[in-house]
Amino acid sequence: MTTITHAAMRSLLTAGQAAVRAAEQRATPESVHAVYESLCQLPLLDMDDHAYLIVQGAIRQTASAEDVDTWTLLLDVEHTVSAWLHDPDASLAADDAIMAVARLGVHCANNHEESAMEERAAWLRAYQASVEALRATASATNGHTGGRELDKAIVTFLDAVRRAIPYAALYEARRALVEFARTYGLFIVGMRQPMPAGGPWQWSRRIGDLIVLFSVEPPTAEGFPYGSMAVQCITKDGTVHPPRHFALSGRQQDALAEIRHRL
Repeated sequence: MTTITHAAMRSLLTAGQAAVRAAEQRATPESVHAVYESLCQLPLLDMDDHAYLIVQGAIRQTASAEDVDTWTLLLDVEHTVSAWLHDPDASLAADDAIMAVARLGVHCANNHEESAMEERAAWLRAYQASVEALRATASATNGHTGGRELDKAIVTFLDAVRRAIPYAALYEARRALVEFARTYGLFIVGMRQPMPAGGPWQWSRRIGDLIVLFSVEPPTAEGFPYGSMAVQCITKDGTVHPPRHFALSGRQQDALAEIRHRL
């Protein structure tokens, strides 16, 4: 058995969760590398085979997400659009900006077609944002769109790309942290995991031996003017409990909108 203490294992777990949250908030090669480093710190010796394979898979996924060519294309959009905004009369800079946005948009479309099911929705959102970003860029270079509208479209596009690049890696990292906690006997408070698009549930969490499903329901005229949170628990033996609904305030609705945006 390892000699690492319970408190030290808990610290490794919380450090990993903090790294994942930072990458969720703003993914960069550096923030994804921090997730990779946190996973590499997890002791593997006493893990069961299931946990070991999931942790090793997450390490490979984060290493891959850190090095993909998409980061270069993303930086190219940032630099070329910025260069044109600082010199809007330069036709070459305008052409460069349009081409950079178009290249990244095509890349997102290709990734959507080629990626695994769990990340396809993220790449689709990035591609859809690229369409508006390309329209705004072309319109701005022709003098028909202001800088504020262009900036909003580009920021929305690049934010969607930043979420898509490590989407699968962060999904696997969250699984790995749950398996680490389980195999070393820590109480499990898993991070939010996205559910498949189109289903009744938007995200799930592992809490102890429970799988807890969540969904935000729209406002109704009777009792839920700001909408409600639907929650359903599934026990370790597979028992599915009836869903419960909790009324939301306007402030809670805003906070949950941010959660759904990240997912």
